[in-house]
Amino acid sequence: DARSAVNEMTTVNSRAGADKRRVEGVLHTMQAEIDDMLHQAKNSEEKAKKAMVDAARLADELRSEQDHVSVLSKTKRSLETQMAEMENCLADANESAMRGGKNAMAKLE
Repeated sequence: DARSAVNEMTTVNSRAGADKRRVEGVLHTMQAEIDDMLHQAKNSEEKAKKAMVDAARLADELRSEQDHVSVLSKTKRSLETQMAEMENCLADANESAMRGGKNAMAKLE
């Protein structure tokens, strides 16, 4: 009986040791997976921070370019107005020159 009990306990002990080793192996695998996930999360956070910095920089550049376009548009409108005024002055000067030329021709005749 004692031998049978010892053999049974040895078998139970062996199974328990095998189970312990299996659980320890699973535990080590899980720890490695957790470490890998933490590393990936840290890399993702760094990439996200970099992306936010890039997005902020691009937003600043966009605002700057929009301001620049606005200034250029105002300048263009101003120059177009000046050009129209100068064209009117030129037309008036041409008309006056034509009248003056006709009057001079009439006096010469």
